[in-house]
Order: sequence, then structure tokens, then C-alpha cells
Amino acid sequence: MWDRRLIQILVVLFFLVSVVGLFRAVVAGAEGEMPVPRGNRLLGMAVSESENKNFDAAMALAKSAGVQVVNLKLDWDEVEKKPGVFDSPWPKVANLYYPPQKVQLSLRLSTLDTSQNRIPKDLRGKPFDDPAVIERFNRFLDYVLDQMPDLTLAELSIGNEVDGVLGTDEKKWEQYARFFVATREHAGQKRKDLKVGVSIMFSGHTSPAARCAEAINRQTDVVMVSYYPLDSAFKVRDPKVVHEDFETICQKYPKRPISFLEAGYPSGERCGSSELKQQQFVEELFAAWDRHAEQIECITFVWLNDTSASAVKGFTKYYGSSNPAFVDYLSTLGLRTFKGAGVDKLGFTALKMQSKARGW
Repeated sequence: MWDRRLIQILVVLFFLVSVVGLFRAVVAGAEGEMPVPRGNRLLGMAVSESENKNFDAAMALAKSAGVQVVNLKLDWDEVEKKPGVFDSPWPKVANLYYPPQKVQLSLRLSTLDTSQNRIPKDLRGKPFDDPAVIERFNRFLDYVLDQMPDLTLAELSIGNEVDGVLGTDEKKWEQYARFFVATREHAGQKRKDLKVGVSIMFSGHTSPAARCAEAINRQTDVVMVSYYPLDSAFKVRDPKVVHEDFETICQKYPKRPISFLEAGYPSGERCGSSELKQQQFVEELFAAWDRHAEQIECITFVWLNDTSASAVKGFTKYYGSSNPAFVDYLSTLGLRTFKGAGVDKLGFTALKMQSKARGW
């Protein structure tokens, strides 16, 4: 009897050791390094609803994965449709909703937005550093911040992927840098200790515009990056490229705090991906983040759920592209599916495992 019980105990112990070993192997990543405790790092998520439009459920899912930061983007010309008249429900809604959720806000005020100029139409003929443009933006900033006195702001970006509009025009970059310095000073007067920067795509940090990006980032509190590892045809790059890309950014800005305002990887076949590749991206991203834990303060995943076909149609019109791979990229960025209440993809399961292993 004793021998049988001993054998049963040994079998159970062997099973537990195997499970623990598998868990450690998964969270350690492909190169076998153990997870680094989260420390002061912040985990963010662009929380998008599934088809059932239950935002509370979406928030609960995000928080179950350890998410501490959510995002809000406001386009300047949508808030100020008439000169000097500011109107938007979202700052007040955010102020009511997010503090009880105990999450911080990553706020982006879009002056330029990837491919679009979002400065009010009556100001668009003026240089970015024109006093009238600066004064009006500061009033826009005042309106937004005054509507959200109870929110903890993790960061503020003045502009969204501004390199998409500025391109390689050095004169415009210089004008925008002066505009940023003036508006950043105003933001600091409104909220002390607020970290202010400029959202720039990863390619903007590494392309011919990199020198201009570096110049403006000398004036920022934090280097802000929008990161989707795709090629020019919107096909995914190998998930492991995240290690090289993180190294590139951290070497370019040594000892500077860095925030990835957006980080995403689609799962669609037409952009050369799959759920497995998306899962691998999540795992490699956490491993790369661990190596640069002292510099990279925050990473915000995009999105929680895939988005609707109608929303994708709106995006393709906004960005002026109907490339099938681009459409697939927009359609499958979520870590969960869209239909009904949504279903976890392998990427969301990986996110929960990786974040838990680090103490989120």
C-alpha cells in the first residue's frame, strides 16, 4: 500500500514540476531569460469594444491582464469646430469613468494625425509656430484638462504620428518644434510633473526624418513611439525583430525615458500573419521590454478587440488606402475577436501569462 501511495505522490509531483517548467519556459521567451519584475513600468491597452458594445466588460478584461493605462485621442478640429468654441463630451466622460477604475490615462491631442492635419481650418494657412496657433492650442489644452481634474495622466502627446504629415520638410519640423516647446510649457503650468512628448512612428525615428525627430525629442520629457512591425506593403515582419527595433530606439536615445504609445501586430492572413505569429510578437515584446526595463516606461497594446467592418471602412477612407493587406491589418489588430462578446486569441492569452509572470 505504501509503495502504491508513494508512486502516486511521485507521479503528481512529476506532473507539477512539468507544468511549472512549461510555464517558466513560456514566460521566459525564446532565449530562455527569466521575466524581470514589472517595477515602475506601466502596461497600457487601447480598450476597444466587441460587437456587443459592452465597454464595462472590455475594461474588466483589460484589467484582468494587468492593464494600468488606457488611451484617449482627441482631434483638435473636432473639439474646436468653430474658432474659440470648444465642445466634446469625452474629457468629462473620461473624468467620470476612469478614476473609479483606478487606471491612468495616456492622452493624445491631435494637431497632426498620421496623414491628416487636424488644426482648425481657419488656422491651417499659418505656420505651426505662429502665436495665434499656439494661443488657440493652449486654450484647447485648457478646455480638455479643466474637464478632467480627477484623472491621473500617465503622459500627454501633443500630436499623433506627426512625422506622417511633416515628412522630411525640415522647415516644418522646426516650426513644429517651436510650437511644441511653447505648448509643452503651458501644459507644465497646468499639470505639474506631467510627462509631455510627441508621438512619432518608429519609421520616423529611423528614416531620413530621424534627425528632425531627434531634434524635437531634445525638448520632450519622454520619447514617444508608435510601433507596428510591418513592411512597406503592410506585411508583418518576423516577431523577433522587436528585439532589434527596441535596441535601435534605446541606443538612439540613451538614458532617455521611452513610451510606446502604440504597439500592435495583426493576426490576418492577407498581411502574412496568424494568431500564432501575434502570440509570438506578444512574447517577444515582453522579453525585449525586460532587456530595456530601465528605459521603456510604458507600452500600450493596440487593440483589445478587433474592430467592426464599418469602422475599418472609415479608417481606409481616412487614410486613403484600400490595399487588402492594409485592410487586413486594421481588421485583425485586436488581441481578441470582434463578433458577439469576442473570443480570446492566442495573443491575449499570451499577454495575460506574460504580464502575470512579471507581477502585473
